[in-house]
Amino acid sequence: MSPKPAGKQEFLVLNIGAGVQPGGSVTVVGIVESLSAAMEMIRKMGATSVGKIVVAEKKTVVTRNPVVELKESHDTILANPK
Repeated sequence: MSPKPAGKQEFLVLNIGAGVQPGGSVTVVGIVESLSAAMEMIRKMGATSVGKIVVAEKKTVVTRNPVVELKESHDTILANPK
């Protein structure tokens, strides 16, 4: 895939509990614009949020139309961005 102009930087903060396996589920804690904002979000999480937290940087969003065609974009991860 060819390099695209950089879009807005996004980091997903995911609670994976004890760990995640293929086909498993994770909880999206939030989506922020920087690694430092992600770390601050994790620091402020309540004491009941235990387990592993993953911070993943969005590199690309791929839309499948159908499986044979992949379209790379810089769309936001949020379903309904503010």
